[in-house]
Amino acid sequence: MMCENPDNADDERLRTALTKTGRFVYRHLTALVGISIVWFVASIPLVTVGPATLGAYTAIRSLRQFECIDRGVVVERVRTNGIHATLLSALPILPALGAGLYATAALDSGTTATVLSVVCAYAALYAVLVLVPAFVSLSDGASVSAALHFGRTQVTGHPTLVLTTGLLTFVVFVATAALTVGFALLFPAVAFSLHQFVFDAEREDGRADHEATDRLRNSNGFSTEI
Repeated sequence: MMCENPDNADDERLRTALTKTGRFVYRHLTALVGISIVWFVASIPLVTVGPATLGAYTAIRSLRQFECIDRGVVVERVRTNGIHATLLSALPILPALGAGLYATAALDSGTTATVLSVVCAYAALYAVLVLVPAFVSLSDGASVSAALHFGRTQVTGHPTLVLTTGLLTFVVFVATAALTVGFALLFPAVAFSLHQFVFDAEREDGRADHEATDRLRNSNGFSTEI
């Protein structure tokens, strides 16, 4: 029996996500632009970026599942995990600031500051890459610990996929920022939709595997009750 190449599976997962994202954005452009504008306005104070992002992910998830935005679900998710989202969104800031400070110091002090700058930059990038799938998981009602665990396993288990998704997000950021007003109208709509189609595929596969295991146990006469 031939084993499936994980890289090929990730490539197919990304291609499928890109196709679905394009169709989804095209079909729901008006609603997504509305979500983007609300996210942009809500993020202006900066400290509210985390809850605003969680709300945007939840609204997009609701649009995917029900063809409309369930405001009650969005409010419930933000109320439940808004504080956690605020704290999580601050995780990349300290290492990013450290990277900037050490990079400035490296101009005078040389090698040590350069190494510390690279380490801090790597830590900031790692935090961002973990937070993207973590926020996707939070928007589906997962606990903070489960969301962070999911984010970490995605980065360690699918590094190429996660880095490619991050690069595509950066491309969308640059392209929409170049249009000035296009950033507020399109960046969250495209980027957050892509994130959900990429990382929800893994979460759905995990749920399917878990359900299949439960069915197998039951068919063999094992009880899952304690």
